[in-house]
Amino acid sequence: MSSRSTDSPHLLTLRAAAELLELTEHAVESLTTSGYLPIVLVEGPAGNAEPHIALSDVKAFMARNADNGSGNLLFEEDDSADAADLLEALDGRCGQMAERALEIFADVFPEAVRTEKERGKFLQQATARFEAILAVASQGAEVDDALVGDLEEVGAAAAWAGSPLPQLLVVLRISRDLIVQTAVELADEHGRHWSLPLALVLTRVLPAMDRLTDSIAQGWWATVVAREAEQKARYEHVVEHSSDGVYEVDLDGCIQYANRSVATILGRPVEQLVDRRLPEVITPMDGSSVEPLMSEPPGGARRLEMTVLRPDGVRRLLEVRTTVRTRDGRPVGYQGVVRDVTAARDLEADKNEFLALMTYDLRQPLTTILGLGATLEAHGDDVSPDRVRRMGEAIRRQAERMSRLADDLYDISRLDAQSLLLSPRSVELAAVVDAALSTVEDAVGVTVSVPPGLTVVADPRRLEQVIANLVENALTYGAPPVEVRAKELAIDGGVEVAVIDHGTGVPPALVPSLFNRLRLLAQRDRDRTRTGLGLSLVKGLVEAMGGRVWYEQAAAGGADFRISLPSARR
Repeated sequence: MSSRSTDSPHLLTLRAAAELLELTEHAVESLTTSGYLPIVLVEGPAGNAEPHIALSDVKAFMARNADNGSGNLLFEEDDSADAADLLEALDGRCGQMAERALEIFADVFPEAVRTEKERGKFLQQATARFEAILAVASQGAEVDDALVGDLEEVGAAAAWAGSPLPQLLVVLRISRDLIVQTAVELADEHGRHWSLPLALVLTRVLPAMDRLTDSIAQGWWATVVAREAEQKARYEHVVEHSSDGVYEVDLDGCIQYANRSVATILGRPVEQLVDRRLPEVITPMDGSSVEPLMSEPPGGARRLEMTVLRPDGVRRLLEVRTTVRTRDGRPVGYQGVVRDVTAARDLEADKNEFLALMTYDLRQPLTTILGLGATLEAHGDDVSPDRVRRMGEAIRRQAERMSRLADDLYDISRLDAQSLLLSPRSVELAAVVDAALSTVEDAVGVTVSVPPGLTVVADPRRLEQVIANLVENALTYGAPPVEVRAKELAIDGGVEVAVIDHGTGVPPALVPSLFNRLRLLAQRDRDRTRTGLGLSLVKGLVEAMGGRVWYEQAAAGGADFRISLPSARR
């Protein structure tokens, strides 16, 4: 409330303001009491203070509250007054309105305009915003309708940029109020002849601003909803198609959600998992409890490993990671990620066993060589020439055994890298078999039935290696006598070679993985256990030479390994 000592043509008495607003004096007094219309005290003829209201305040009140923002400002005016003049005057005040908008915005959101760079950017954007609003208002409703799509895109771009909607709405509200306030001030400065243009301008500006606000808000919210839907769809796709099992349980351990992978890992349909308690579907073989999976983990996450037995009898080693699921800061359940690590752990165990067996295979010939070498060193003068010759032969055989093992490892690595070089040509099979048997220790009980003149297309050195490995495998894991047979096939013109022993054969459970590199045979008999590299190498070499290898149960119950190779005649 202010006080003036002189009359002013821009001040209205309460009665004049009531007539202009088409209200009673009592209503106008209520508006002044509530703060909607500020009071200006003016000294009367008797020296007492009389309440008055500024004409500009009445006009601004009418503009803010009348339908379509037009107010009731239709005074008798000069026909020469034009709304374009007022719009032009407002356009000249865009810089000033931008500065005032910055002051108001900085009071509401001080963290948004801390630096000079941010303040300069705000002023630049605010000035452009005022100019755009006035340009739209000057063209009328048609242009405003055409800009609705563009305005929604503005809101969408702001949403993608992470701009908060409250800040956008506050900026627009500040812009709206400043344009109205500045327009009223300009009309008040120029007198009553600008009242009609002011009404026309506000009739355009205020609806345009409301349309602008609605369009930007709709674009912003549409983008936010679409982005959340896209994120949800992406999350659901990742979870549903994840190779790891994912589940959610409530605080009581009842499963609320399970993806297909966790159902596959646990060997149960998804329908048998949902609404069941976790201890009913995950049962560790060692009898341990799964209660830790249904309690808040320390530090927010927990990792457990457990071995479970599925309903189909398959053993699985599982790695389970759990995290707490919260809502409004309070735990509402737990999420778990289940990974089947059975293959990885079994492979690690096989690798360790393989290294142990490699050491074992190398230790035997090394022990023999060291023992014979020490005997020759200590008692060389007392050993007869015939015994020296036998010791030398034993040393040679053990060294060849070590060399063959090293060659097998090297060849397998080259087969994996597809860098093994072969020299296939026509070779006589009988000569290759004789050369192979000469490298096998204790091959006395091996009988050979190969027709003379039978030829195959193969690398002679690699074929010799294949035959030697099959015969040695038969002597190690089967029982004598061992037979090597060969015949020419009438169907495709190839040659088939069979290595048959008279042992107990291969257990049916081992047949599917018989030619795997780490398959360990006769594990119960430690003295007879070998690395199993021979069969893996046989398979790789035979296939590299264009043939194939397979296993059959012999008629007498032993093992029957067969290979087929292209015939030289074909």
